[in-house]
Amino acid sequence: RELIAELQEVLTLAETDMTLFYRALADLKIAADAQEELLLAPLQEIWYRPEQLAGDQRERTVAWLRRYLARVRQDGVADADRRRRMNAVNPKYVLRNYLAQLAIDQAEAGDYALVGTLLEVLRRPYDEQPQQEEFARKRPDWARHRAGCSMLSCSS
Repeated sequence: RELIAELQEVLTLAETDMTLFYRALADLKIAADAQEELLLAPLQEIWYRPEQLAGDQRERTVAWLRRYLARVRQDGVADADRRRRMNAVNPKYVLRNYLAQLAIDQAEAGDYALVGTLLEVLRRPYDEQPQQEEFARKRPDWARHRAGCSMLSCSS
């Protein structure tokens, strides 16, 4: 419980893509905590503003990752098995707001191709789909403040 409570705090230290975080966490190697750079390497793409992760924020994040890996070692689960199990419950593909908005915009113009593509990708959200990697990326900067792309309101 303490590990999860601390994670909830750590995830607020820098703007983080949660979907990418949990997939990247599955890629951490048990031995990675020997060096800070090796520990953080699989996580480089999860932050929207990596510069936010500096100083105390970085130290807290690294400390949490080390505690997490200590717990993983205690559980005795091999990296490959842990990765497989984590990726079976943490989707790689989710219907991101900006993708939904792009599909809506195109459909309103009479082009339903993106709607169909997203439907097919989301039928297998946990599977690796190398040809569909563009749909597994974090929200692009252009969508940060565009209506319907960054976040939805309660009435959406």
